[in-house]
Amino acid sequence: MLNSIPKQIAKGARSVTLKHPNAFDCDAYRKVLSRGSDGQMGGVPTMGGLGVLDSEDEDDVDWHLLGDCKMLQVGTFEPSSFNDRETTLDVKYTQMIALIESLADPDTKEYFIADKHDVIFINISESVAIGFEIVDIIGDINIAPYTRKYVLEKRDELLYVNGFKNLP
Repeated sequence: MLNSIPKQIAKGARSVTLKHPNAFDCDAYRKVLSRGSDGQMGGVPTMGGLGVLDSEDEDDVDWHLLGDCKMLQVGTFEPSSFNDRETTLDVKYTQMIALIESLADPDTKEYFIADKHDVIFINISESVAIGFEIVDIIGDINIAPYTRKYVLEKRDELLYVNGFKNLP
């Protein structure tokens, strides 16, 4: 009975995220390990699989497009200073909290739930995309199934990673 509360909150959050006028159109990517299970990492044998602890430690990865999604920033606004020419803001705070929802219907195979280390590209225009990595997942309700909010960090260097060279 109690678990119906977070289910309804998650439904409401999905509805708001998909319909909100300030939600960004995004593409979501997931890191896929390219290294086979040859028992080696970087030419050095692993010790019982303990050579690599996290996907962040892997050097041979590909990026798989999960699909289109909407992202709605829900954290507090962090003010920034103007640059010297006063033409743009110098964003000091690169973290934000957001809701992320797949555009696909939850009953289809195209539907996905974002996970830690996924990369979200906000599509600003045809030629501009800003990359963020999910660094943490937090929740507001201590009743399973838990609601999800995502902590994202800006990742400018991702435009130079092999898997992202063809992005706008």
